[in-house]
Amino acid sequence: MLNFNPDTPLTSQIRVLENAVVVPWGRGKAKRMARPAGVFTAEGQYCHDAITYRASTRPTIVEPELPNPDEIRHSLKGTVLFGGIAYGHFGHALCESISRLWALDAFETPIDKMLFLPKKRMTWPERSLTQIKPMFKSLGDLPPSTAFNDPIRVERLVVAPQGFGVNDMISGAPEFRDFMDRRWRQRVVARGPEKLYISRSEVFRKRGRLLLEEQIEANLKAEGFTIFHPQQHDLQSQLEHYKAAKVIVSTDNSALHLAAFVADPACKIAILLRRPGAIYRDFQEQLRRFAGIDPVICAQCTKYWFRAGEPVQLNEVISLLDFERTGEMLANSGIVANGHWVNPTQSEIDIALKDFEERGDMLLTEIFV
Repeated sequence: MLNFNPDTPLTSQIRVLENAVVVPWGRGKAKRMARPAGVFTAEGQYCHDAITYRASTRPTIVEPELPNPDEIRHSLKGTVLFGGIAYGHFGHALCESISRLWALDAFETPIDKMLFLPKKRMTWPERSLTQIKPMFKSLGDLPPSTAFNDPIRVERLVVAPQGFGVNDMISGAPEFRDFMDRRWRQRVVARGPEKLYISRSEVFRKRGRLLLEEQIEANLKAEGFTIFHPQQHDLQSQLEHYKAAKVIVSTDNSALHLAAFVADPACKIAILLRRPGAIYRDFQEQLRRFAGIDPVICAQCTKYWFRAGEPVQLNEVISLLDFERTGEMLANSGIVANGHWVNPTQSEIDIALKDFEERGDMLLTEIFV
């Protein structure tokens, strides 16, 4: 377990390891989501400070066996920052893969390179950096990044504590919050409309979303909202839109993690919960810590469906919103002027479900949570 406190500075905890050995894929037994991987000192001691976490009680790597000397066939010269795992999923990349970059501004000497562990084994491991490279570019003048599949010896490895994550790590460490403020909030130029609805209506069909989301879009268009599909815009454009917006309505999704880094403190944000559980607390806390925003939480889903015959993943459920109560909440919060939204009929719901199944080549079944 990681001892994480969002108010405790981390700079004094930076470690420098001479001739460290980095093991992207090691021998040993995986534990749940955590695979054997990590960093060893030149003397063969495992560096627990380099363990990567999703939250403080959820490590994503565990100690592997120390590789034999003849297995360490690669080397990296210079001063290298250990970056943790390079995720291909946007939300995890944003919350975990950039969580040690704050050390670039805090370490006393320049960093020559950043080294990451691939999340998935690929023939060309640097392909694992595809999701996070646009973030690096947007964050300014960063050192080049690299990734390896095999054990590698690093001349001088800088291991900075992880400064961000999800759940109890979503507030970020002081240095991480300062880093993101300097690198994104102060540098990104606001460009875009004043009212945004962050939509999931055009994401891959097996991703979670709201049923009849097009009806939500129509209601918000009538209020002057622009329907925004983040996946259709590059990262810089997304940041510019979120900084420009004075009002944002969105379901609980990864786009809000990005918006929290640049949204104006005066921006009104409403979150339409699309999945059961307490994941919304992450967005609440991040928006509060990074932007000083207290979002409106609309927890008004009445039914959920999932793909029949598969283990239920709450992140991918199809959800039915109570339109009437949601409209009332948005109106009472000053997000919309006209809160008289109309609930769909059972016939409209049945047609929407059938269409969803046919377009997604799947069978849905109602679930109870």
